[in-house]
Amino acid sequence: MRNIDERLKELNLEKELVEIRRHFHKYPELSGKEYQTMDKICKHLDEWGIQYEKGVADTGVVATIKGAFPGKTIGIRGDMDALPIQEKNTVSYCSQNPGIMHACGHDVHISILLGVVKVLKAMEGELKGNVKFFFQPAEETTGGAERMIQAGCLENPYVDYVLGLHVEPKYKVGQVGIRYGKMYASSDMLTIKVYGKAAHGAHPDKAIDAIVVAANILNAIQTVVSRNISPTNAAVCTFGTIHGGKVRNQIADYVQIEGIMRTLDLETRILVRERVGKICEQVADSMGARAELMIEESYLPLINTDEVVDVVCHNARRILGMKNVVIEESPDLGTEDFSYFAAERKSCYFRLGCTNKKNESAADLHNPAFDIDEGCLAIGVKLQVQNILSLLEK
Repeated sequence: MRNIDERLKELNLEKELVEIRRHFHKYPELSGKEYQTMDKICKHLDEWGIQYEKGVADTGVVATIKGAFPGKTIGIRGDMDALPIQEKNTVSYCSQNPGIMHACGHDVHISILLGVVKVLKAMEGELKGNVKFFFQPAEETTGGAERMIQAGCLENPYVDYVLGLHVEPKYKVGQVGIRYGKMYASSDMLTIKVYGKAAHGAHPDKAIDAIVVAANILNAIQTVVSRNISPTNAAVCTFGTIHGGKVRNQIADYVQIEGIMRTLDLETRILVRERVGKICEQVADSMGARAELMIEESYLPLINTDEVVDVVCHNARRILGMKNVVIEESPDLGTEDFSYFAAERKSCYFRLGCTNKKNESAADLHNPAFDIDEGCLAIGVKLQVQNILSLLEK
């Protein structure tokens, strides 16, 4: 650890990390449009003499440092895209792109990853193995991780382990949160179409009321979570839109319902899909109607590998102290496309505290007032450098 601290001082990296982060925060770009972000990353890599490939999954970058000695290959990921949010902060590095903001901390993730690149470049003569750096686009929308994997980022050389982190305002600078096993949920987008028969509202006997059928379907679906999923597991079926009918005195012949499904493992995901599908079909049929369920599959569940979590926990406790490493009891039913890396390789994804110790009311992620204490930048670099070195020694 002393060696890593010395490297940061020799490189004057803490100051540079702040400058790098503020640049990316000032010029955010939306998913799939991270062209200037990509070019700026490549400019840093050129200055430092790093081998890289740009344009991976359109706007991603894969950089590689090859150690002086043979060994494993570690992958480390930082996502790049911003959100369609108008920033409310008045800092000097406030977003200059109207309606776009790094409100989820991806500017921090890029900067930490670049910091890790620079430290390990200075140590490449000592490295036993290789390190690949995934500057990943489109985490917020289309799942850029999956497309980078399809483009071959985990091969040539073959990646043995993958690391990732996310800034977390509920933790102070100098704290981390980590979880064994299930950490984030999978996501599916659900569309239910209910077909009935229209008639005048005064003559319900001549109709098949699609609204009543839809209401029964929605009520029945709520029993999937409450009665088909173990209380020690978790799942969510949420429907956010329902549209049907044209006028108040006509019985509707069509209703469309849209929602999401979140589950924490493949078995539960399959079970919920099957139960929702049967409920739609059978409830509609019992009422003389017809229903169709369409499922648009989104992110996989993110499941950490215990072996890698052990390494990250050990290093975090050594660097930050036992009390500053929080082992989280419950998974998050949000989603994270690092899950695609975790499904392919042994991985660990953890949360990095980014809130000033005196600030008890820090804005949450995806909030137009979100900002960080920049002290978390150097901590993130130290942790990830040590994690990489430890995994290379395994």
